Amino acid sequence: MFENYNKQKPLSYYLLALTMLGAMIYVAYLIPTRAAIFSFWAAMAVAFVAYLYIIKQYNAAIFFKSSLALAILLRCTFLFAVPLLSDDYYRFIWDGAQILHGINPFAFTPNELAKFNYSWLDLNLLQHMNSPDYFSVYPPVNQLAFALMAIPGKQQILSSITILHTIIILFDAGNIFLIISILKHFNKAKSLALLYALNPLAIVELSGNLHFEAVMIFFSLLALYLLNKKRWILASLALALGICAKLLPVILLPLFLKKVGFKKTIFAGFIVAFTCILLFLPFIHSVQLAKNMFSSIQLYYGNFEFNGSIYLVLKQLGWMLLGQNPNAVLSPLLLALTLLGFALAYFKAANVFETAFWFFFVYYLFSAVVHPWYIIILLALSPFIRWRFALIWSALIVLSYYAYATLPYQQNYLLNAIAYIALAIFIFTERRRFSLKNKIA
Repeated sequence: MFENYNKQKPLSYYLLALTMLGAMIYVAYLIPTRAAIFSFWAAMAVAFVAYLYIIKQYNAAIFFKSSLALAILLRCTFLFAVPLLSDDYYRFIWDGAQILHGINPFAFTPNELAKFNYSWLDLNLLQHMNSPDYFSVYPPVNQLAFALMAIPGKQQILSSITILHTIIILFDAGNIFLIISILKHFNKAKSLALLYALNPLAIVELSGNLHFEAVMIFFSLLALYLLNKKRWILASLALALGICAKLLPVILLPLFLKKVGFKKTIFAGFIVAFTCILLFLPFIHSVQLAKNMFSSIQLYYGNFEFNGSIYLVLKQLGWMLLGQNPNAVLSPLLLALTLLGFALAYFKAANVFETAFWFFFVYYLFSAVVHPWYIIILLALSPFIRWRFALIWSALIVLSYYAYATLPYQQNYLLNAIAYIALAIFIFTERRRFSLKNKIA
Protein backbone atom coordinates (compact mmCIF):
# COMPACT_ATOMS: atom_id res chain seq x y z
CA MET A 1 0.00 0.00 0.00
CA PHE A 2 2.83 2.34 0.77
CA GLU A 3 5.01 3.81 -1.95
CA ASN A 4 8.07 5.89 -1.22
CA TYR A 5 9.03 8.88 -3.29
CA ASN A 6 10.37 12.35 -2.67
CA LYS A 7 8.82 15.56 -3.87
CA GLN A 8 7.72 18.88 -2.51
CA LYS A 9 4.33 18.90 -0.87
CA PRO A 10 1.80 19.49 -3.65
CA LEU A 11 -1.37 21.54 -3.34
CA SER A 12 -3.43 18.36 -3.61
CA TYR A 13 -2.03 17.16 -0.27
CA TYR A 14 -3.25 20.27 1.52
CA LEU A 15 -6.62 20.05 -0.23
CA LEU A 16 -7.02 16.48 1.00
CA ALA A 17 -6.07 17.54 4.53
CA LEU A 18 -8.61 20.37 4.41
CA THR A 19 -11.21 17.94 3.08
CA MET A 20 -10.71 15.65 6.05
CA LEU A 21 -10.81 18.59 8.44
CA GLY A 22 -14.01 19.90 6.87
CA ALA A 23 -15.65 16.47 7.06
CA MET A 24 -14.77 16.10 10.74
CA ILE A 25 -16.03 19.60 11.58
CA TYR A 26 -19.27 18.76 9.77
CA VAL A 27 -19.70 15.55 11.80
CA ALA A 28 -18.77 17.29 15.05
CA TYR A 29 -20.96 20.38 14.84
CA LEU A 30 -23.26 20.52 11.81
CA ILE A 31 -25.19 17.23 11.75
CA PRO A 32 -28.25 17.89 13.95
CA THR A 33 -28.98 14.36 15.22
CA ARG A 34 -27.75 10.84 14.67
CA ALA A 35 -30.99 10.13 12.82
CA ALA A 36 -29.54 12.19 9.93
CA ILE A 37 -27.67 9.10 8.84
CA PHE A 38 -27.28 10.04 5.18
CA SER A 39 -25.50 13.27 6.14
CA PHE A 40 -23.19 11.25 8.38
CA TRP A 41 -22.51 8.69 5.66
CA ALA A 42 -21.72 11.43 3.15
CA ALA A 43 -19.23 13.10 5.50
CA MET A 44 -17.57 9.79 6.35
CA ALA A 45 -17.36 8.79 2.68
CA VAL A 46 -15.59 12.05 1.85
CA ALA A 47 -13.24 11.62 4.82
CA PHE A 48 -12.41 8.01 3.90
CA VAL A 49 -11.63 8.88 0.27
CA ALA A 50 -9.24 11.61 1.44
CA TYR A 51 -7.74 9.29 4.08
CA LEU A 52 -7.10 6.43 1.65
CA TYR A 53 -5.58 8.80 -0.90
CA ILE A 54 -3.21 10.33 1.68
CA ILE A 55 -1.93 7.01 3.01
CA LYS A 56 -1.55 5.68 -0.54
CA GLN A 57 0.08 8.64 -2.28
CA TYR A 58 1.53 10.88 0.43
CA ASN A 59 3.38 8.54 2.76
CA ALA A 60 6.95 9.69 2.14
CA ALA A 61 8.97 11.13 5.00
CA ILE A 62 8.43 14.70 3.82
CA PHE A 63 4.71 14.36 4.57
CA PHE A 64 4.93 12.53 7.88
CA LYS A 65 5.11 15.41 10.36
CA SER A 66 2.34 17.29 8.54
CA SER A 67 0.13 14.19 8.53
CA LEU A 68 0.86 13.58 12.20
CA ALA A 69 -0.10 17.17 13.03
CA LEU A 70 -3.26 16.71 10.95
CA ALA A 71 -4.15 13.58 12.93
CA ILE A 72 -3.91 15.48 16.24
CA LEU A 73 -5.82 18.45 14.82
CA LEU A 74 -8.64 16.22 13.61
CA ARG A 75 -9.02 14.80 17.10
CA CYS A 76 -8.95 18.23 18.74
CA THR A 77 -11.74 19.29 16.38
CA PHE A 78 -14.15 17.38 18.63
CA LEU A 79 -12.99 18.99 21.87
CA PHE A 80 -16.15 21.06 22.39
CA ALA A 81 -18.57 18.85 20.45
CA VAL A 82 -21.49 16.92 21.92
CA PRO A 83 -21.15 13.25 20.84
CA LEU A 84 -23.31 12.60 17.79
CA LEU A 85 -23.62 8.82 17.79
CA SER A 86 -23.56 7.94 21.48
CA ASP A 87 -25.57 9.04 24.49
CA ASP A 88 -23.49 7.05 26.97
CA TYR A 89 -22.00 10.27 28.35
CA TYR A 90 -25.17 10.90 30.36
CA ARG A 91 -24.45 7.72 32.32
CA PHE A 92 -20.75 8.63 32.58
CA ILE A 93 -21.57 11.93 34.28
CA TRP A 94 -24.17 10.24 36.51
CA ASP A 95 -21.69 7.62 37.73
CA GLY A 96 -19.01 10.27 38.26
CA ALA A 97 -21.32 12.45 40.34
CA GLN A 98 -22.05 9.48 42.61
CA ILE A 99 -18.35 8.86 43.17
CA LEU A 100 -17.73 12.52 44.03
CA HIS A 101 -20.52 12.35 46.61
CA GLY A 102 -19.36 9.11 48.19
CA ILE A 103 -21.92 6.75 46.61
CA ASN A 104 -20.87 3.54 44.91
CA PRO A 105 -22.07 3.54 41.26
CA PHE A 106 -22.65 -0.22 41.52
CA ALA A 107 -24.95 0.11 44.54
CA PHE A 108 -28.04 1.64 42.90
CA THR A 109 -29.59 1.84 39.47
CA PRO A 110 -30.19 5.45 38.34
CA ASN A 111 -33.94 5.13 38.91
CA GLU A 112 -33.34 3.80 42.42
CA LEU A 113 -30.91 6.60 43.28
CA ALA A 114 -33.27 9.27 41.93
CA LYS A 115 -35.79 8.39 44.66
CA PHE A 116 -33.40 9.80 47.29
CA ASN A 117 -33.86 13.32 45.83
CA TYR A 118 -30.27 14.39 46.47
CA SER A 119 -29.82 18.06 45.58
CA TRP A 120 -26.66 17.34 43.58
CA LEU A 121 -28.38 14.85 41.28
CA ASP A 122 -29.05 16.15 37.76
CA LEU A 123 -32.34 14.47 36.89
CA ASN A 124 -32.04 15.84 33.36
CA LEU A 125 -29.37 13.18 32.84
CA LEU A 126 -31.86 10.51 33.83
CA GLN A 127 -34.30 11.63 31.15
CA HIS A 128 -31.73 11.03 28.41
CA MET A 129 -30.09 7.90 29.80
CA ASN A 130 -30.34 4.61 27.89
CA SER A 131 -29.84 2.44 30.99
CA PRO A 132 -31.84 3.94 33.91
CA ASP A 133 -32.82 0.51 35.25
CA TYR A 134 -29.39 -1.11 35.02
CA PHE A 135 -26.50 -1.06 37.45
CA SER A 136 -23.26 0.43 36.17
CA VAL A 137 -21.15 -1.86 34.06
CA TYR A 138 -18.04 0.31 33.70
CA PRO A 139 -14.67 -0.84 35.16
CA PRO A 140 -12.60 1.22 37.63
CA VAL A 141 -10.33 3.06 35.16
CA ASN A 142 -13.46 4.42 33.47
CA GLN A 143 -14.99 5.35 36.81
CA LEU A 144 -11.96 7.48 37.65
CA ALA A 145 -12.43 9.38 34.39
CA PHE A 146 -16.15 9.74 35.14
CA ALA A 147 -15.34 11.31 38.51
CA LEU A 148 -13.07 13.84 36.81
CA MET A 149 -15.68 14.76 34.21
CA ALA A 150 -18.33 15.24 36.92
CA ILE A 151 -16.25 17.91 38.74
CA PRO A 152 -18.01 20.88 37.02
CA GLY A 153 -21.20 19.79 38.78
CA LYS A 154 -24.90 19.77 38.06
CA GLN A 155 -26.18 21.04 34.69
CA GLN A 156 -22.68 21.55 33.32
CA ILE A 157 -22.89 18.89 30.63
CA LEU A 158 -20.74 20.60 28.01
CA SER A 159 -17.95 21.27 30.54
CA SER A 160 -18.08 17.64 31.64
CA ILE A 161 -17.99 16.42 28.05
CA THR A 162 -15.00 18.66 27.29
CA ILE A 163 -13.08 17.13 30.20
CA LEU A 164 -13.69 13.63 28.89
CA HIS A 165 -12.85 14.70 25.34
CA THR A 166 -9.50 15.92 26.69
CA ILE A 167 -8.83 12.61 28.45
CA ILE A 168 -9.73 10.49 25.43
CA ILE A 169 -7.79 12.70 23.00
CA LEU A 170 -4.69 12.49 25.20
CA PHE A 171 -4.91 8.70 25.35
CA ASP A 172 -5.49 8.44 21.61
CA ALA A 173 -2.56 10.74 20.92
CA GLY A 174 -0.63 8.36 23.17
CA ASN A 175 -1.79 5.48 20.97
CA ILE A 176 -0.35 7.17 17.90
CA PHE A 177 3.03 7.84 19.47
CA LEU A 178 3.12 4.35 20.99
CA ILE A 179 2.47 2.84 17.56
CA ILE A 180 5.34 4.94 16.16
CA SER A 181 7.63 3.70 18.95
CA ILE A 182 6.72 0.08 18.27
CA LEU A 183 7.28 0.54 14.53
CA LYS A 184 10.75 1.94 15.28
CA HIS A 185 11.41 -1.09 17.50
CA PHE A 186 10.65 -3.37 14.55
CA ASN A 187 12.53 -1.15 12.06
CA LYS A 188 9.34 -0.53 10.14
CA ALA A 189 8.41 2.70 8.38
CA LYS A 190 6.89 5.13 10.86
CA SER A 191 4.49 6.27 8.13
CA LEU A 192 2.56 3.04 8.80
CA ALA A 193 1.25 4.74 11.95
CA LEU A 194 -0.94 6.88 9.67
CA LEU A 195 -3.10 3.82 8.97
CA TYR A 196 -4.45 4.38 12.46
CA ALA A 197 -3.72 8.04 13.07
CA LEU A 198 -5.76 9.37 10.13
CA ASN A 199 -8.52 6.76 10.09
CA PRO A 200 -11.89 8.59 10.20
CA LEU A 201 -13.66 5.87 12.20
CA ALA A 202 -10.98 5.95 14.92
CA ILE A 203 -11.21 9.74 15.11
CA VAL A 204 -15.01 9.97 15.19
CA GLU A 205 -15.67 7.07 17.55
CA LEU A 206 -12.94 7.79 20.09
CA SER A 207 -12.29 11.53 20.17
CA GLY A 208 -15.82 12.27 18.97
CA ASN A 209 -18.09 9.75 20.66
CA LEU A 210 -15.97 9.27 23.79
CA HIS A 211 -15.54 5.51 23.74
CA PHE A 212 -13.00 4.06 26.15
CA GLU A 213 -11.49 1.83 23.50
CA ALA A 214 -8.90 4.64 23.33
CA VAL A 215 -7.76 3.77 26.85
CA MET A 216 -8.03 0.02 26.32
CA ILE A 217 -5.99 0.25 23.11
CA PHE A 218 -3.25 2.25 24.83
CA PHE A 219 -2.73 -0.25 27.64
CA SER A 220 -3.13 -3.26 25.34
CA LEU A 221 -0.49 -1.96 22.92
CA LEU A 222 1.77 -1.10 25.83
CA ALA A 223 1.35 -4.60 27.24
CA LEU A 224 2.18 -6.20 23.89
CA TYR A 225 5.18 -3.91 23.39
CA LEU A 226 6.58 -4.70 26.84
CA LEU A 227 5.83 -8.40 26.41
CA ASN A 228 7.67 -8.45 23.09
CA LYS A 229 10.68 -7.03 24.94
CA LYS A 230 10.15 -9.74 27.59
CA ARG A 231 9.50 -7.21 30.33
CA TRP A 232 6.67 -9.41 31.46
CA ILE A 233 6.03 -7.89 34.91
CA LEU A 234 5.43 -4.42 33.47
CA ALA A 235 3.45 -6.03 30.65
CA SER A 236 1.25 -7.72 33.26
CA LEU A 237 0.54 -4.40 34.96
CA ALA A 238 -0.28 -2.73 31.62
CA LEU A 239 -2.61 -5.59 30.69
CA ALA A 240 -4.39 -5.29 34.04
CA LEU A 241 -4.99 -1.59 33.40
CA GLY A 242 -6.35 -2.46 29.97
CA ILE A 243 -8.74 -4.98 31.51
CA CYS A 244 -9.82 -2.35 34.02
CA ALA A 245 -10.76 -0.05 31.13
CA LYS A 246 -12.50 -2.73 29.05
CA LEU A 247 -12.70 -6.34 30.15
CA LEU A 248 -11.87 -7.81 26.73
CA PRO A 249 -8.03 -7.56 26.84
CA VAL A 250 -8.06 -10.54 29.21
CA ILE A 251 -7.97 -12.65 26.02
CA LEU A 252 -4.37 -11.48 25.52
CA LEU A 253 -3.06 -13.29 28.60
CA PRO A 254 -2.23 -16.54 26.68
CA LEU A 255 0.24 -14.53 24.59
CA PHE A 256 2.58 -14.50 27.57
CA LEU A 257 3.15 -18.22 26.92
CA LYS A 258 4.61 -17.37 23.53
CA LYS A 259 7.21 -14.99 24.90
CA VAL A 260 8.09 -15.95 28.47
CA GLY A 261 6.99 -19.56 28.95
CA PHE A 262 4.57 -21.36 31.26
CA LYS A 263 6.06 -20.54 34.67
CA LYS A 264 6.31 -16.78 34.12
CA THR A 265 2.85 -16.78 32.53
CA ILE A 266 1.40 -18.22 35.73
CA PHE A 267 3.08 -15.46 37.72
CA ALA A 268 1.86 -12.91 35.17
CA GLY A 269 -1.67 -14.22 35.66
CA PHE A 270 -1.36 -13.67 39.40
CA ILE A 271 -0.08 -10.12 38.85
CA VAL A 272 -2.95 -9.33 36.46
CA ALA A 273 -5.54 -10.84 38.80
CA PHE A 274 -4.14 -9.11 41.90
CA THR A 275 -3.95 -5.71 40.16
CA CYS A 276 -7.49 -6.04 38.83
CA ILE A 277 -8.83 -7.04 42.25
CA LEU A 278 -6.99 -4.12 43.83
CA LEU A 279 -8.49 -1.65 41.35
CA PHE A 280 -11.99 -3.12 41.53
CA LEU A 281 -11.97 -3.40 45.33
CA PRO A 282 -13.09 0.19 46.08
CA PHE A 283 -16.19 -0.49 43.98
CA ILE A 284 -16.82 -4.22 44.28
CA HIS A 285 -16.26 -5.21 47.90
CA SER A 286 -19.31 -7.35 48.61
CA VAL A 287 -21.18 -10.22 47.01
CA GLN A 288 -24.19 -8.01 46.34
CA LEU A 289 -22.15 -5.38 44.51
CA ALA A 290 -20.56 -8.10 42.38
CA LYS A 291 -24.03 -9.47 41.59
CA ASN A 292 -25.18 -5.98 40.61
CA MET A 293 -22.34 -5.49 38.16
CA PHE A 294 -22.54 -8.96 36.64
CA SER A 295 -26.30 -8.75 36.25
CA SER A 296 -25.79 -5.79 33.90
CA ILE A 297 -22.98 -7.57 32.05
CA GLN A 298 -25.14 -10.67 31.66
CA LEU A 299 -28.05 -8.56 30.44
CA TYR A 300 -25.83 -6.94 27.81
CA TYR A 301 -24.31 -10.15 26.47
CA GLY A 302 -27.52 -12.17 26.80
CA ASN A 303 -30.12 -9.81 25.34
CA PHE A 304 -28.47 -7.36 22.96
CA GLU A 305 -27.72 -7.94 19.28
CA PHE A 306 -26.13 -5.47 16.88
CA ASN A 307 -24.30 -5.98 13.61
CA GLY A 308 -23.38 -9.60 14.26
CA SER A 309 -22.27 -11.72 11.31
CA ILE A 310 -21.86 -15.47 11.80
CA TYR A 311 -23.95 -15.24 14.96
CA LEU A 312 -27.00 -13.95 13.06
CA VAL A 313 -26.60 -16.50 10.25
CA LEU A 314 -26.41 -19.38 12.71
CA LYS A 315 -29.30 -17.98 14.72
CA GLN A 316 -31.55 -17.87 11.65
CA LEU A 317 -30.52 -21.42 10.72
CA GLY A 318 -31.29 -22.50 14.28
CA TRP A 319 -34.80 -21.04 14.10
CA MET A 320 -35.40 -22.85 10.81
CA LEU A 321 -34.13 -26.20 12.09
CA LEU A 322 -35.38 -26.11 15.70
CA GLY A 323 -38.45 -23.90 15.39
CA GLN A 324 -37.43 -21.99 18.54
CA ASN A 325 -34.75 -19.68 19.88
CA PRO A 326 -31.50 -21.66 19.39
CA ASN A 327 -29.38 -19.74 21.94
CA ALA A 328 -29.15 -22.72 24.29
CA VAL A 329 -27.30 -24.58 21.52
CA LEU A 330 -25.80 -21.56 19.81
CA SER A 331 -23.92 -20.11 22.79
CA PRO A 332 -21.69 -23.15 23.44
CA LEU A 333 -21.20 -23.63 19.70
CA LEU A 334 -20.00 -20.04 19.23
CA LEU A 335 -17.75 -20.36 22.28
CA ALA A 336 -16.20 -23.52 20.81
CA LEU A 337 -15.68 -21.83 17.43
CA THR A 338 -14.12 -18.80 19.12
CA LEU A 339 -11.71 -20.96 21.12
CA LEU A 340 -10.82 -22.90 17.97
CA GLY A 341 -10.11 -19.63 16.22
CA PHE A 342 -7.93 -18.52 19.13
CA ALA A 343 -5.98 -21.78 18.95
CA LEU A 344 -5.36 -21.42 15.20
CA ALA A 345 -4.26 -17.81 15.65
CA TYR A 346 -1.98 -18.76 18.54
CA PHE A 347 -0.11 -21.42 16.61
CA LYS A 348 -0.07 -19.82 13.14
CA ALA A 349 0.53 -16.10 13.79
CA ALA A 350 4.09 -14.84 13.42
CA ASN A 351 4.33 -12.65 16.54
CA VAL A 352 2.32 -11.38 19.50
CA PHE A 353 0.94 -8.39 17.58
CA GLU A 354 -0.38 -10.55 14.76
CA THR A 355 -1.75 -13.07 17.28
CA ALA A 356 -3.53 -10.28 19.15
CA PHE A 357 -4.99 -8.99 15.87
CA TRP A 358 -6.49 -12.39 15.05
CA PHE A 359 -7.69 -12.94 18.62
CA PHE A 360 -9.75 -9.76 18.46
CA PHE A 361 -10.92 -10.48 14.92
CA VAL A 362 -12.08 -13.99 15.81
CA TYR A 363 -13.86 -12.69 18.91
CA TYR A 364 -15.85 -10.16 16.90
CA LEU A 365 -16.43 -12.61 14.05
CA PHE A 366 -18.56 -14.74 16.37
CA SER A 367 -20.02 -11.96 18.52
CA ALA A 368 -23.68 -10.96 18.69
CA VAL A 369 -22.72 -7.31 19.21
CA VAL A 370 -20.15 -5.58 16.99
CA HIS A 371 -20.45 -1.84 17.42
CA PRO A 372 -18.28 0.19 15.02
CA TRP A 373 -15.90 1.36 17.74
CA TYR A 374 -15.16 -2.23 18.76
CA ILE A 375 -13.02 -2.90 15.67
CA ILE A 376 -10.72 0.11 16.21
CA ILE A 377 -8.31 -2.17 18.08
CA LEU A 378 -7.80 -3.95 14.74
CA LEU A 379 -6.85 -0.63 13.16
CA ALA A 380 -4.33 -0.01 15.94
CA LEU A 381 -2.72 -3.41 15.30
CA SER A 382 -2.75 -3.15 11.49
CA PRO A 383 0.54 -1.20 11.19
CA PHE A 384 2.40 -4.24 12.57
CA ILE A 385 0.99 -6.85 10.18
CA ARG A 386 0.57 -7.17 6.42
CA TRP A 387 -3.23 -7.47 6.39
CA ARG A 388 -5.19 -4.32 5.52
CA PHE A 389 -8.81 -5.50 5.59
CA ALA A 390 -9.45 -3.71 8.89
CA LEU A 391 -9.19 -0.42 6.99
CA ILE A 392 -11.94 -1.50 4.61
CA TRP A 393 -14.05 -2.81 7.49
CA SER A 394 -13.75 0.55 9.25
CA ALA A 395 -15.36 2.18 6.21
CA LEU A 396 -18.04 -0.47 5.69
CA ILE A 397 -19.10 -0.79 9.32
CA VAL A 398 -20.63 2.70 9.41
CA LEU A 399 -23.50 1.21 7.36
CA SER A 400 -24.67 -0.43 10.59
CA TYR A 401 -25.61 3.02 11.89
CA TYR A 402 -28.68 2.93 9.68
CA ALA A 403 -30.37 1.56 12.80
CA TYR A 404 -30.27 5.10 14.23
CA ALA A 405 -32.38 6.40 11.34
CA THR A 406 -35.37 4.40 12.55
CA LEU A 407 -37.60 4.76 15.60
CA PRO A 408 -37.56 2.46 17.43
CA TYR A 409 -34.02 1.54 16.45
CA GLN A 410 -33.96 -1.40 14.09
CA GLN A 411 -31.07 -3.04 12.28
CA ASN A 412 -31.03 -3.18 8.50
CA TYR A 413 -29.91 -6.73 7.87
CA LEU A 414 -29.49 -6.15 4.14
CA LEU A 415 -26.98 -3.35 4.69
CA ASN A 416 -25.16 -5.43 7.31
CA ALA A 417 -25.01 -8.35 4.88
CA ILE A 418 -23.65 -6.13 2.09
CA ALA A 419 -20.93 -4.85 4.42
CA TYR A 420 -19.87 -8.33 5.53
CA ILE A 421 -19.97 -9.80 2.03
CA ALA A 422 -17.80 -6.93 0.74
CA LEU A 423 -15.42 -7.48 3.67
CA ALA A 424 -15.23 -11.21 2.96
CA ILE A 425 -14.44 -10.53 -0.72
CA PHE A 426 -11.65 -8.15 0.26
CA ILE A 427 -10.18 -10.64 2.77
CA PHE A 428 -10.28 -13.39 0.12
CA THR A 429 -8.64 -11.09 -2.46
CA GLU A 430 -5.95 -10.07 -0.01
CA ARG A 431 -5.27 -13.67 0.94
CA ARG A 432 -4.98 -14.64 -2.70
CA ARG A 433 -2.54 -11.80 -3.37
CA PHE A 434 -0.35 -13.02 -0.50
CA SER A 435 -0.41 -16.56 -1.92
CA LEU A 436 0.63 -15.35 -5.37
CA LYS A 437 3.50 -13.32 -3.90
CA ASN A 438 4.71 -16.35 -1.98
CA LYS A 439 4.63 -18.51 -5.14
CA ILE A 440 6.58 -15.90 -7.09
CA ALA A 441 9.12 -15.61 -4.29
